[in-house]
Amino acid sequence: MLIQKKSYSELFLNYLVNLASLWFHTRRFRPLITNYYVTKRCNLKCRYCYPPGDEAELDTPSAISLLEKIRPHNSALNFTGGEPLLYKDIQLLIRKAKVLRYYPIILSTNGLLIDKIIDDLHLVDHLIISLDSLTQEINDQLSGVRGTTNKIIDNIKRCAFLAGEKRFQLTLHAVIAPETIEGIEDIISFCESLEITLSLSPEHGRFYPHSELKNNSQYIRLIDRLIEMKKGGRPIACSFGYLRTIRDFTPHKCYPFFSPRVEPDGRVYFPCQRIRKRHVYLQDYDSLHRLMQKEAEQNFFEECSRRCFLACYVEIEQYVRNPLSLLKELPIRQWILGQKMY
Repeated sequence: MLIQKKSYSELFLNYLVNLASLWFHTRRFRPLITNYYVTKRCNLKCRYCYPPGDEAELDTPSAISLLEKIRPHNSALNFTGGEPLLYKDIQLLIRKAKVLRYYPIILSTNGLLIDKIIDDLHLVDHLIISLDSLTQEINDQLSGVRGTTNKIIDNIKRCAFLAGEKRFQLTLHAVIAPETIEGIEDIISFCESLEITLSLSPEHGRFYPHSELKNNSQYIRLIDRLIEMKKGGRPIACSFGYLRTIRDFTPHKCYPFFSPRVEPDGRVYFPCQRIRKRHVYLQDYDSLHRLMQKEAEQNFFEECSRRCFLACYVEIEQYVRNPLSLLKELPIRQWILGQKMY
């Protein structure tokens, strides 16, 4: 508990620093969460994943060195990919993150290889498993690999059973695609039955949401329904602000430095991982914090407006631009404090 309190204070301090940076135009930003792409390899071929890039993954000592450089002034870490469980020594990286006192430690996975990490789940604070539909035919089609859906569902159930014993939060993440709209409420009921939360995002290409979601009355009705369900206490982790933004894909600003991405080979892209106008290597800096201090002096910020509606960017923007919105988000406050959300 001592580690959680200290790390929470660090995360909250970064949040205040970012608010001050925006208010006073100083650009002295600090990460609210860093996404470490340990590998770009994946055992699925999801339709909505844009080409992953050619960044080679590092050997284990070099990857641990990156973790040490990410840590200063930065407590929240998300291991992602690709499929992070394909990385040979992912267990060692998670154990090192624990030694470095990261909190929360998040693992985002498709769940197929969960056996590899099952004995170390107590080291993870938040496990996120992707599942877009409970219908095997639809989910297999979206994932690009037949016969995987039932195994993922079984592994979600196993992890939900272990969550209390190993003291980690479990969230299922679903992408809203044109063919999954009708099944989203079934996924919510599934999450409720397991006492886990659900996060959602619209199907997205590299820059734009799926064209069939825009001005789609069925999609709009679903988002309105999700907002009402969230008000009623259903286990939806998305913020009200994010749901309203993706309802009509309204214009927004993006601050990519609040959730920096570190690629498998140590690259950090600017202005963000999607636009990629230029990059530097974290290995060339003392820390990610120092990299951010130096690179924030460059005038690279762009107004993406209607171009990008990824939760990992827009959710954070919601809380930095509208701090009082945090008061409406009981699950997120509980998540930050390391408490059980539902």
